[in-house]
Amino acid sequence: MAALESTGTVQPFEKEYFRKDGSRVPVLVGAASFEESGNQGVAFVLDLTERKRAEAEVRESERRYHEVRMELAHANRVSTIGQLTASIAHEVKQPVAATVTNAKAALRWLDGQSPNLEEVRQALTRIAKDGDRAAEVIDRIRALIKRAPPRRDRMDINEAIREVIELTRGEAARNGVSVHTDLADGLPLVQGDRVELQQVILNLMVNAVEAMAGIAEGTRSLLISTGNAETGGVCVAVRDSGPGLAPGTNERLFEAFYTTKPNGLGLGLSICRSIIEAHRGRLWASANTPHGAIFQFTVPGQPNTAF
Repeated sequence: MAALESTGTVQPFEKEYFRKDGSRVPVLVGAASFEESGNQGVAFVLDLTERKRAEAEVRESERRYHEVRMELAHANRVSTIGQLTASIAHEVKQPVAATVTNAKAALRWLDGQSPNLEEVRQALTRIAKDGDRAAEVIDRIRALIKRAPPRRDRMDINEAIREVIELTRGEAARNGVSVHTDLADGLPLVQGDRVELQQVILNLMVNAVEAMAGIAEGTRSLLISTGNAETGGVCVAVRDSGPGLAPGTNERLFEAFYTTKPNGLGLGLSICRSIIEAHRGRLWASANTPHGAIFQFTVPGQPNTAF
């Protein structure tokens, strides 16, 4: 009443009351007078119960959608890592075998009549280095398959790409694919979930390697590049020299359950697009020249945070 007397209007506001049965009722209240004397006017009390119920249902639907998306993304990561099992095992086996070789060499140097401590020191240094190599591979795998809520950290996209390349290097070599990079300097940091963005890069790289595996002739080349996006932020491109995209499929590739693979589920690219869109970015495909495909995505950058 005080607001109505002083200004002539009461801006609509929400309030909760109790019904006779003790249940709560949310309402929207507002009022306005028609004349300075305030003797005439209009007021309303709008029951918001249905609207509040609808809003709660929308929030619950959004929560369930995000939960399902996270579950599918996690399953997709585990599946992709499963595809790389043989190559990853080889990546781990190499430093482990080198460690055993260096350990045996160190023992021989120690067992000699005049132990060569310098040779032993060098062998132990190589052992430590190879141990770190094996641990790094395991750490990357654990980070990707770990089930954890999304995070929003500031990250170096080039560093994230290099880590994924290390995981896929063996698979690329096994399929005769040469991997090249063109990572721009001075890019802004991006804010996002490192694991999810690496999942997108991993999926695009594995898809490119698989596409080129069936090529009988010609070079099998994969190029990962980064640069500044035209709309601001960072753009990542994965180019291959494979058979390319079938006409009219550029957008269908991102539809759920659409696949060109005999044993594919058609979820990988759909999940990748949802991840990028959740990061307020964009993912799209186009033809490469003279042949092959290009998959590109953008993510917003952090202003004035170049590295």
